[in-house]
Amino acid sequence: MIEIAYPSYASGEPRPMKAEAIRGLAADLRSQLFAASTRRIEVAQLTRRAGRMKVNGREVQIIWDIAHPVHDDEGVPVLGVCEHDPQEPRAVMISINADLANEPELLRSTAAHELGHAVFDMPAAMGAGARRTFRTRRDSDSTLASIDWREWRADEFMGAFLTPKRQLARSLAREASTHGVALRWRVNEDIPTPTVAANEMNRCALGAIAGALAEEFGVSESFISVRFRKYGLVC
Repeated sequence: MIEIAYPSYASGEPRPMKAEAIRGLAADLRSQLFAASTRRIEVAQLTRRAGRMKVNGREVQIIWDIAHPVHDDEGVPVLGVCEHDPQEPRAVMISINADLANEPELLRSTAAHELGHAVFDMPAAMGAGARRTFRTRRDSDSTLASIDWREWRADEFMGAFLTPKRQLARSLAREASTHGVALRWRVNEDIPTPTVAANEMNRCALGAIAGALAEEFGVSESFISVRFRKYGLVC
């Protein structure tokens, strides 16, 4: 049985978590689902392997659907939905819009984002017997003035699940060597971590490196650039 645990209130709602803690949980879950050598996660494999787990001791059955169109209540297409229906007390449903089969990078990130909602937001709803629904729209946007912390948490989970810091750092070091980019090394929690200076000399090479790693992990170049910044791998 796949298991994951995090600090929560008596209701089952997660306590406030820093980004590093969320990333650690995402990396841990990924390591239970996929081999350490895996770089690109295939959604078909994810839906087969992440179908049943224990979250803070509560058994959660995840029912995946990636074969049908997905809409909101007004009939507007959305990327994905994660929901719990009290009539299915032990189940969480994740539906990913079938149209995303033509956009594999977006399919992958949407699936990981909805999985984040299933892990962090659904156990409390299951415990309370309450309906809860999250929809991911193509034009979703959060600002510092009105941040949705549940969406932020699911995004942090997604980023670390698809591109864990340690794996991305290793791939960055390899590609930097290939492109002749000098690395600086720093030690964080006894783990040597490479960093690249984002100066004029390295800018062109960093674009090529981001492109290579985007292909390797099956995400977009902008996705990789964001993870570089969040992990402090490029400064």
